[in-house]
Parts: sequence; C-alpha cells; structure tokens
Amino acid sequence: MVGVVDRGRRRLILFTTSLAAFQTPYNSTVLSFITPVLGRYFHVPLYILVYVPIVYLIPLPTLMIALGRLSDIYGRARVFKVGFALFVIGSIIGALASNVYILILSSLLMGIGSSILSPGSAAIVSQVFPEGERGFALGINAMSVYLGLTSAPFLGGIITQFLGWRSVLLITSILSILGLVISFISMRGIDILRRKIPIDVYGSTIYALALLSIVMYLLLSAMSNWFNYIYLLIIGVALLILFVLIENKIRNPMLELSLFTRNISFMAGNLTALLNYISTYSIPFLLSLYLQAVLGYNPFMAGLILVSEPIFMAALSPISGRLSDRYGSREIAALGMGIIGVAFVMLLVLNIRNLMNIAISLAILGIGFGFFSAPNTNSVMGSVTSDKYGVASGVLGTMRFTGQLLSITVASAILINYLGRYAALYLFTGIALINTVIYQSFLLGLRVMLIISAILSFIGVYTSLLREK
Repeated sequence: MVGVVDRGRRRLILFTTSLAAFQTPYNSTVLSFITPVLGRYFHVPLYILVYVPIVYLIPLPTLMIALGRLSDIYGRARVFKVGFALFVIGSIIGALASNVYILILSSLLMGIGSSILSPGSAAIVSQVFPEGERGFALGINAMSVYLGLTSAPFLGGIITQFLGWRSVLLITSILSILGLVISFISMRGIDILRRKIPIDVYGSTIYALALLSIVMYLLLSAMSNWFNYIYLLIIGVALLILFVLIENKIRNPMLELSLFTRNISFMAGNLTALLNYISTYSIPFLLSLYLQAVLGYNPFMAGLILVSEPIFMAALSPISGRLSDRYGSREIAALGMGIIGVAFVMLLVLNIRNLMNIAISLAILGIGFGFFSAPNTNSVMGSVTSDKYGVASGVLGTMRFTGQLLSITVASAILINYLGRYAALYLFTGIALINTVIYQSFLLGLRVMLIISAILSFIGVYTSLLREK
C-alpha cells in the first residue's frame, strides 16, 4: 500500500493527521483553561460548568478502541473524515452557544469526533510511511499531540484575552474545515478494504460502560466523598472482569487480549503512556490556576509563562523520532521519562514564586516530553503487524485520555482536600486568592501532586525498558 502513495501526498497526509492530532489535546486542555472565563460569562456554578471539559474527555477513553477497530475494518481514511466532520459541527455549535448547556452539547460532539481522529492519526501515518521514515513521521505526529496539549494555555490565553472565548472555538472550526477538505484530497484510495467481520457489540458496550462507571466514580468523588459513590467503582470493576471473560471466549473480539499477554513491548509501551499522562497532564492545569487565581496574572501572561514547555517539546520530538529509528525506542523513551521526573523534583524544591524557576522547570519537562513521545509511540506501533495498527493506536489513545482524566481528577481531589470545597470553587471561577492560609493550602496540594507525578515518572523509566525475554 505504501508504494502507491507518492511523497507529495504523504506530506499532505502527514499535515492533515498532525492537524487532527493537534486538535484533540488542544481543545481538551483549552476548555479547562478557559473555565474561569466561561463561569463569569454564563454565571453558572462549578458543578454545572465543570461538565464542559468533562464531557469532552469521556468519549475518548470509552470509544477509542472500538472506533480504532472499526477503522481497521471499514477504512481508516473514511472513518477519519467522519471524525473531522463531527469536530466541525461541534465547534461551530459551541462558538454560537447562547447558554452553557448548548456549550456542553458541543463539547460532547467534539469529544466524539476526537475519539475518531486520535486513533486514526497514528494509524494512517503508520500505514502510508515506510519503516525507515515512520519514526520521523510519528515524531511530527507526536509533536503535534504534545504541542496541542501544552500550548493550549498560551494560545487560549492570547485568543481569549484579545478576541474573546468564542474565537477559541471559531478558530477550531476553521482548522477543522481545512483538515476535512485536505483529507478528501490527500487520502484518495489509501483505504484497504478488509474482510467484513462481525463487530463485537457486546464487548464494546461493556467496555464503554465499565470505563464510564469508573470515570464517573472518580469525577463525582472528587467533588464529594470517595465512599459516597463506591458502588460506581464496584460496577466498573465488575464490568471490566466481564469484558475480559467475554473477549477471551468470542471469535472476533473488539480487543485481542493476547496483544497484552503475549507482547511485552506492546504492554510496556501502553503502561508507560498511561503513567506519563497521569503524571503530567494536570501540571500545566495546576500551574495555570496558580498563576491566574493565586498570583493574579491574566490569561495572556499566564500562557506566556507556560510557553517554555511546548517550545522544547516541538523542537525535540522529530529528533527523538529519528533517533528511535536508528538506535531503538525503549532507551530513549526511558530517558525522557527520567527527565520528566527530574522536572517535577525541580518544581518541588525550587521557590515557584520566582517565575523563572517555573519556566526553567517547564523547559526541562518539555525536553523530557520531546524525548519520550515519538519513541514510545514508535515502540507500540512497531510491536504489532500492520493489520493491527488501528487497534494499537486506539489502545494507545485510550491510555492517553484515561491518564488525562485520572490526572485531572486526582489533582482536583487533592486541591479540594487541602483547600476545602468552597475555596476550590473560587479558584475555578477566577476569584483571586490573597488569603495566606489558602495560598499555603494550595501549595501543599500542588506539592502532593508533584510528588505523585515524580514517583510515577520514575516508575515509567522502568516500564519503558521492559522487553521480551
């Protein structure tokens, strides 16, 4: 298949898939970043407002594996275009929203679109690029993911402050339309029509319900008590066990569990990705809250301070992809996780009232991201055969967004525990905190999350190095 795709079309495909890879994490992060602005605009409390970023994230870990499987069967490019179309519709509805409930609906549509675009990007890149170029292409793709993830506060801050929050979604809709149009041009004839096998509807449904139960347990408990909704956790775990039993017995499972049990590289790469996102995703979110709500900076200034991370990430991701093609993926990914752990230690020991200390630590974090992202993706995708690229990419994406959701949930729970529920509400609605006790409580919560993140990152060094005996 690679042979019929010329270099020019491959470049267009790389641009389109990288744009899709950028859109998904950028919008999930920017919706969290502009939450204080939305609260002031719509005059709604946190328990309603919080669903704007939440409903965006929920479809990603619950639908991604199933949609990756569908794309393998019915055509990756065809399903990819549907994802872009949903993103266009959702972002336009959100930009025109007259109340927060319409905005929540638009966020859900974008989340469903993202659950298609995210696994499709890496799968299509892996399909059309030959092995000697795949690592570099995945590096560009991974650079787009992390650039979208961490540049959201910076770009969102600029757009929100000078053009208004609606312009954030309007620009998203324009980029989505551009990606959709180019995908129709560049992806002609690349679909491999595979044998139509039955879709594992039962397994897919049970898996989605299991993750949804666990996600809702974590989200609701973060605002309440960890024991009030324990029944949701029990239901989620029971459904996961049922899912494993079903997948081991049916002929055409949604997820071949042998990918985990018989493929150490696949298992290790996905586990490390999960640890990476749990440890890192909430840190820019927490620091943006610290800069805006605690220290009183406006969105533009807060974003400007946070920009050091994506600069180094963008510069190093393609380089690390090349290095992984030449020298192997595991060791480079492990180095990246180690550097990330060092960055968290620096944030713990340095005085973060000094903005330079924050910028330097985030630069180190960006360097670690740059060394980790592409090699880890290359390791996962290279551990499976080409007909499993969609499923492998879907699993990797599920780890990514499960990690994001866990990271935000755990960080929120820790802050609420240290600040108290009402003080945490003030943080999210953008009211400046000048009380010394609340300031110290915020720092304690931030430090606890940094300790957890550092530990998980250093565990990730070990898991990155796991390989078949």
